[in-house]
Amino acid sequence: MKKAVKKNGKQPDKQFLEVNKFLKIVSDENRLRILVLLEKGSLNVTDIHSKLKLPQNLTSHHISKLKSVDLLVEKREGTFRHYSVNAKKIKEYNQMFLKLMNV
Repeated sequence: MKKAVKKNGKQPDKQFLEVNKFLKIVSDENRLRILVLLEKGSLNVTDIHSKLKLPQNLTSHHISKLKSVDLLVEKREGTFRHYSVNAKKIKEYNQMFLKLMNV
């Protein structure tokens, strides 16, 4: 990932960098589609790729990216991993963004 550009000679703070990473990850159409789908309930990779008509390897890649910012919760059931939305983390990012924007 690129380093954030200094403004007024200052490095961006940690919250700014977290919000920036979150926005970059959810700005991908397929990742947003996965989040919207999982908001309805937990699914495994096979179900997600089937419902969204994405290749399974691409689905796994997007899930990995979403997990990297804790937007998904993973629950193992036998040999399957079921994913659901981490609503608490989405609310945290939303609050950080609103604070950053002084809203």
